[in-house]
Amino acid sequence: MLPQAFRAMVPLLLTQAIVLFQDTSLVYAISLADFFGTATNVGDHDGTTIEMVLFAGACYFVVCRLVASGLVKSLQKKVAR
Repeated sequence: MLPQAFRAMVPLLLTQAIVLFQDTSLVYAISLADFFGTATNVGDHDGTTIEMVLFAGACYFVVCRLVASGLVKSLQKKVAR
């Protein structure tokens, strides 16, 4: 029973991991610089603020929407079998 329950919970756990990654307040709680804040600071220093924020947004998009969501969908298909 436990392995079946674990397999059913894996997609939900990965979805929660995506949400935690997106939650920037968690980053502040562990005393690391926020990715968008750092991109803005670097952009302010170099005069490329818009480009740096767009780059940070693209990184979030790739990690959250393409890689992690694809992993969750493939695991859901495996669990459904």
